[in-house]
Amino acid sequence: MRVENAADRLRVHRSYIYKLINTGVLPHPIKLERAARFKASDLDEAIGALSNEYAK
Repeated sequence: MRVENAADRLRVHRSYIYKLINTGVLPHPIKLERAARFKASDLDEAIGALSNEYAK
């Protein structure tokens, strides 16, 4: 999944995705040459963890 797709999925700006990566909230994407891609399952886990954290 591209960074842009992750931003659309979370309904945030692409730059905020990078901020979440740098703070450790989201996993680092896999680099494929110049492209950065997220594994959909890793992104789903991070979203689930955020949902559980805010539900408490």
